[in-house]
Amino acid sequence: MLSALFGARSFLDPDIEAWHLDVWAMLIERYGDTVAIADTPLVLPTRQYFPPTEAIGHAKAEHIFECVKGIMGLSDWPCSLEPQGRRRSGQQVSEFVHLGGDETPNGTFRIEAGGDVVISYAPELLDDPTGLVATFAHELAHYLLASEADLVEDETHELMTDLTVAFVGFGLFGANSCFSFEQHGDAFGQGWRSRSSGYLSPRSWAFALAVFGELRGDEGEVAHYLKPEIEGLRRQAVKYLRKNPSLLQGLRASA
Repeated sequence: MLSALFGARSFLDPDIEAWHLDVWAMLIERYGDTVAIADTPLVLPTRQYFPPTEAIGHAKAEHIFECVKGIMGLSDWPCSLEPQGRRRSGQQVSEFVHLGGDETPNGTFRIEAGGDVVISYAPELLDDPTGLVATFAHELAHYLLASEADLVEDETHELMTDLTVAFVGFGLFGANSCFSFEQHGDAFGQGWRSRSSGYLSPRSWAFALAVFGELRGDEGEVAHYLKPEIEGLRRQAVKYLRKNPSLLQGLRASA
C-alpha cells in the first residue's frame, strides 16, 4: 500500500544509489569505446582467466598481475609491481579479544617523478588469491582513471575506483573480498576476527554486480562463486532493478 503511494523503496540510500548510477553513466561515456559492457566478461576464479602456474612468491604475484592486466586490456601499459614489507600480525590479548595488525593497505598505486607507474601489494595476499586479484584490479583501476584529473581529485575517488573494478568485470572479486568474519581458535582459547578490503559496502557491491549483469543481459555464473550473503543481496538488487526498469534506461541506451 505505502509503496503504491510513495513509490518503491530504493535498494540503497537514495543519494548513494543516484551516485552509483551517475558513476556508471560517466564510466560508459568516457570508457565505453574501449570497455564495452556487452563485450566485457564477468571474470571468474577459473583457469579460463587465471591459467595455473608453478611459480611461487613474487613470481606468482607477477603471473596473476599479468592475467589481470590482460583481462582489463592494459597489457601494453607500462607498470612495475613490487611487494610491500611484511605487515605486523594481530595480537591476541585475551581469550576472546584479538587486536588487528598495522593499517598498511593491501595495495598502493603511485606515479613517480619520472613518470614510472608502480603498484605494490601486501605479500600476505599470496595466501588469499581472491583478495590479491581484487587488489590488483583496484590499483589498475586507479591507473585507468589516472588521466582523468577531475575524477582523481574527486573526494569519492576511492569509491569510484571500486565501482570501476565492477565496470571492468572484476566485481565478483571485489565483492567477495570486501568483508570477512571468521572464528579462530587453538589450545589456548578462541575468538573471532574480521577484516575489510576496498571501500564499497557489501550492499553497494551487490548493487554494482546487479547493474553490470543487467546491462550485459547475462548474469554469467556469478551465483556459483559469490559468498552466499553477497549473492542474496545481489538477487534482491536484480529484482529491484527489474521492477524499476527506468533506472537503467539511460545506461542501456549509452551502453
